[in-house]
Amino acid sequence: MSNHRQPYLMAENVSYRLESTRVLFQGIDLSLAAGDRIALVGSNGVGKSTLLKILARQIQPMQGSIACDRPTYYLPQLNTIRSSIQSESVLDFLSAISDEWWEIEQMLETSFGTALDLSLSMQSLSGGELTKLFLAVGLARSLDLLFLDEPTNHLDYPALEALRQFLCQFQGAFVIVSHKPFFLDQVAQTTWELSATNLQVYGGNFSYYREQKQLEEAAKERAHETARKELKRAKATILTEQKRAAQSHRSGRQKALNGDMPRIVAGGMKRRAEAVAGKLKIKHEKAMAVATQNVADTKVRTHKAASIQLEEHGKKHRRLIEINHASLWVADRLLLKDIELCVLSRDRLAVAGINGSGKSCLVKAILGLDATPAVLQGGEVKCADMRTVYLDQSYALVDRTQTVLQNMQRANPALNYQLLRQQLGHFLFWNDDVYKVASVLSGGELARLAVAMITIAEIDLLILDEPTNNLDVTTVDQMVEAINDYQGALWVISHDLDFLSRINITHSVQLKHQRLQPTLYLPSQLLSYQQCLLEDH
Repeated sequence: MSNHRQPYLMAENVSYRLESTRVLFQGIDLSLAAGDRIALVGSNGVGKSTLLKILARQIQPMQGSIACDRPTYYLPQLNTIRSSIQSESVLDFLSAISDEWWEIEQMLETSFGTALDLSLSMQSLSGGELTKLFLAVGLARSLDLLFLDEPTNHLDYPALEALRQFLCQFQGAFVIVSHKPFFLDQVAQTTWELSATNLQVYGGNFSYYREQKQLEEAAKERAHETARKELKRAKATILTEQKRAAQSHRSGRQKALNGDMPRIVAGGMKRRAEAVAGKLKIKHEKAMAVATQNVADTKVRTHKAASIQLEEHGKKHRRLIEINHASLWVADRLLLKDIELCVLSRDRLAVAGINGSGKSCLVKAILGLDATPAVLQGGEVKCADMRTVYLDQSYALVDRTQTVLQNMQRANPALNYQLLRQQLGHFLFWNDDVYKVASVLSGGELARLAVAMITIAEIDLLILDEPTNNLDVTTVDQMVEAINDYQGALWVISHDLDFLSRINITHSVQLKHQRLQPTLYLPSQLLSYQQCLLEDH
């Protein structure tokens, strides 16, 4: 943690609690100096955002201190930004935070290729537009420290590339929270993993961190297997010695009964044997207690979901969607023209495009979702009789009025209670958690429940719209496993290249220049795929 350079920031013994009982983290010591490029990772709810706020001096720690006298910029999560903005125009907002507001406008245009209508209301801006605007506010300043909380969630590929270039050239230090591993690999050189007990430092990018975590998990599994063998050996040793003692006792008793041994000698041997047996019993009990505790201490709780074989629905390799020469309109605005697309029952399709190009609108128009202004006109559009699940960024698949368990029962009424509970446990819903009403769940919990529902549902077409936003590493890994077990057709909209490269995409298209075009590469060819998406933007 940068002990060889003059630190910009030093934190000592930092702790934070929620309410009076729940400790988020404690005893955190860290420092930041010029050139530090830090990825902050950890499970949802562990306190990453809180730690960033403390380091940026937005809030005070419950214990410990922060020493920093450098110019700092803190970018909160989008939901925090939305809750703080007023109904003012973009121009009013910029004028209020800077006398030279046009520099921010210029930064927005030059770095992110975005020209906003300054008369628009701040509340009318999209998630990507708001994120880019608030990034431009920070990047236009002279800074030494940057704290960025989920800046990548709503950015398209060109905006991600602009942010990558800025961070790679930034001379100060930054700490970034992001759930896009490929992006983190490109910008971060050190990974901090936050837990309730400590802040663990890994001296490498996210891929290095992930490799080290896999090695640690493998070591834990080996330690647990060794502990189980020791317990088995301890039980076998006890059984052998008990048999030997019983045999010795029977032999001595038989000799005494036969008169082969004086009674006084036999009595002395019996007393000594009982004393030895008592000592052995205490020894064995201690050995068993130690071995049993070692098994408990080394047990690794698995998050792998059970593979549930679902009934195949309908015929294999049938045409689910076929579009010939149709155009996509939103109100009187043409988004795509002359669309040609065919989706078969086993296709796995990735749909790419910059923000506003029509990726989500195309899905909604095909599905004919209520309240969408997007429509397909002209040409020919055919959709088979199919069961479709559309998992959007709000996880509308989950009924907020139902409990966790009721949502699972709705996903597949044919499965029994025990199997539903087992599956929910794999997705970290234990004990009374299954009786929580979905309306009280966090964003990460909603995502886990939605993925759990997908793993048991009978689906012909699964549509995922930016599914990994706000998800921690464990939940994304679970989603990848669930999707790779899924045998139906898949349609994915995502800017998470790492995620796309892991889910066996078979076809890829890009919305560019009002056309739906096949890409030259698939996401499995990650660098080439990224490069072709960035061309002509």
